[in-house]
Amino acid sequence: MGSPEEAEEPRPSDITVFGANCTLHGLSHIFLPGGVTIRRLMWAAAFLSSLSIFLYQVAGAIIQYYQYPHVTILDEMDSPVMYFPAITLCNYNSFRRSKILRNDLFWMAGLLGVEQGDFDDFMAALGQPVDDGKFFPSKTFNMLEFLSFSDSARRGSAAQGARLPRLFS
Repeated sequence: MGSPEEAEEPRPSDITVFGANCTLHGLSHIFLPGGVTIRRLMWAAAFLSSLSIFLYQVAGAIIQYYQYPHVTILDEMDSPVMYFPAITLCNYNSFRRSKILRNDLFWMAGLLGVEQGDFDDFMAALGQPVDDGKFFPSKTFNMLEFLSFSDSARRGSAAQGARLPRLFS
């Protein structure tokens, strides 16, 4: 067999093995077997300075992120001619107040925000005749019928009855 001196070859340290097998730039030049040389010190200085600059930039970005910055940019220009976009105003009311009958008001007062004692004032404000005491509400009320009288006119269907006006919208 061999001599005892050959069997006891010094094993490289774990950091040397890691540095030799690492793909991180510079580490394979720093951690080599052997003593400290000027070349290794230069590689170590370059690696540490690059790492510190990187960590400084990351820390700055994290600090700025947690400050929640807001950026508002206003650009004011003087112009003798200004072009505005077309504006379309759409009426989203599902019924026309001017076409509400007293029976509709009786059943819909809660949704319209009208108290029962204010019916006459509300009807007068709409231009409808004020009740002379002969009003008797219907026993039932169909909300779908109430809303559909204006929908059919909006869709271009033929309006039936005097209550359904033709809408041009």
